[in-house]
Amino acid sequence: MTADTLPPLVYWGEQSLMKTQQPVTVEDLGRADWDQKVDQLVTCMSAYGGIGIAAPQVGWDARIFCLGIADDSPRYPSALSLPLQVWVNPEVVTSTGQCWAWEGCLSVPGLRGWISRPEKISVKGLDQTGAEVCQTLDGFAARVFQHELDHLDGILIPMRVPHARFLLSNELMEQRQNWQSDWPSPGAYATDPGLTSTIR
Repeated sequence: MTADTLPPLVYWGEQSLMKTQQPVTVEDLGRADWDQKVDQLVTCMSAYGGIGIAAPQVGWDARIFCLGIADDSPRYPSALSLPLQVWVNPEVVTSTGQCWAWEGCLSVPGLRGWISRPEKISVKGLDQTGAEVCQTLDGFAARVFQHELDHLDGILIPMRVPHARFLLSNELMEQRQNWQSDWPSPGAYATDPGLTSTIR
């Protein structure tokens, strides 16, 4: 599979990206092309430079996403590594705490949002074979899971920021050393991409 044969990314504002995805069924899991489509989703995540990607971001109507953080992630250099995971029909069972972090999105290119989410979550779902999976995630890994889960409900980062000043261009993010220390908020100024903060 080459980059030329991969499906293109779907971008913020396209109708197909703004809807709730229906659960994957047993029949879906049994289709001959299922593993091929899952492998394609994983390949897209790597090819497009993501640390997570959801099926609707590449035009696949399915309640599935994958995530994984490499040690040398250029977009989130401070994030801890996370092994590749595929989640089918994922859901958050419990959540505790609250933290903030800068989030980017392949479907919202050129922007980062300062977003609040639960800090620790218990989750469940299926893997790509249909086996049940339960896990506890915290910190930035919990955030990536929740970000991708949002995609399955038609929610993107511009809909999660509490105010327009918390949605900034990547170019401005690269000039953080020139910001005032309270812009756009003390926590936002002090937190590198890939880390979380309990200070807004």
